[in-house]
Amino acid sequence: MNIGIVVDNEFDNDHRVQKEIRLLLNEGHSIFVLCFDFNNDYKTYNNIKVTRIKIFKKFKDLLVLLHTNFSFYERLWQKNITNFINKNKIEALHVHDLYMARASKKGINKSLYSIPLTLDLHENYPAAINSYLWATKGWRKYVVQPKKWYAKEEEYLKYADNLVVLSDSFKENLKERMPALKNIPIYVHPNMPDFESFQDFEKNDFPVEFEPPSPTLFYFGVVAKRRGIIELLPWIIDILESGKQFHTLIIGPIDKADRTRFQLYLNHNILKNNITYIPWSDVKYLPSYLKKISIGLAPFEVNPQHDSGVANKLFQYMYGEIPILATKSKAQKDLIESAECGLLYKTQNDFNEQLSKLLDNQKLRSQLGANGKKKLLELYNNNVDRQFLKIYR
Repeated sequence: MNIGIVVDNEFDNDHRVQKEIRLLLNEGHSIFVLCFDFNNDYKTYNNIKVTRIKIFKKFKDLLVLLHTNFSFYERLWQKNITNFINKNKIEALHVHDLYMARASKKGINKSLYSIPLTLDLHENYPAAINSYLWATKGWRKYVVQPKKWYAKEEEYLKYADNLVVLSDSFKENLKERMPALKNIPIYVHPNMPDFESFQDFEKNDFPVEFEPPSPTLFYFGVVAKRRGIIELLPWIIDILESGKQFHTLIIGPIDKADRTRFQLYLNHNILKNNITYIPWSDVKYLPSYLKKISIGLAPFEVNPQHDSGVANKLFQYMYGEIPILATKSKAQKDLIESAECGLLYKTQNDFNEQLSKLLDNQKLRSQLGANGKKKLLELYNNNVDRQFLKIYR
């Protein structure tokens, strides 16, 4: 089939979408991608045709800011989707994220072809946008009005002929809350790593020299209050002050709203000597870092957004045979308990106790890490990340 993939980003670094495309290509499909062009340099692809919408990043951000109540962003996408379908004779459209659903349906209806729409949910979007500081603080909350997305959710989901979600728990949550979705097939596609890519990444050396001086905690991803990592830093300081010896490595960009607070922690007289912060690293270097660290952190706030699926970093830790220390967010709690690959915490006292267990017991760390890799291989061999391919057979 000619399958059209639509993402409202620059595509090149969207690892979930890249993996899905590789799986579709392996099935023999032809893939066409519609995404943004922010006037940067982009990769070239031999087996994918990429169409880019030229737009200034700041202008795109303004349209997103207005999107809840105004149709400018939707009309931009609807027009480009219609042209994209007609030009490439698209036979099925696979669109990413809830807020793209209506524009995509309108784009199909305006095109020359009557084709199915698959909506791929990377998160619980209403819960997510209500956790973003850019959408909920100051004057922006009156423009964005994020709470309206709770009311919009069902309407947008019903535009789809198929849904793809991150976890079984989120699938059941949608079916329970919205009986009107009963006739729409829902497929689970967890954020498992692309094994072929990761095995190839094993050959890469470090982009920067990093030699941890002691057992090392590791966090890989966006640095933000909503991700829990900033709230964890004062707890880490307290444990360091108690005499425990360990290092913390954090890799990832900082949310603008949290930058000042994060920098204050980095400059703390104890933490600054026991932490390494790297603003960004290509995922291709991740296997190299995993070989050097001791414990993977998954400190996400427990809320409906994070309950909707397991973050890819947990699967990445499991790939590297790293024990996980995580909050009791439902999806990751279920995975960690079933795999016996980490320890869970709820309070600061819980965190202190569980971290001490891991720091003091190398054998426990090794066993939990081995359990995680075993479970990941089991999931991979059972093709749990390939359910969505049935849509196109």
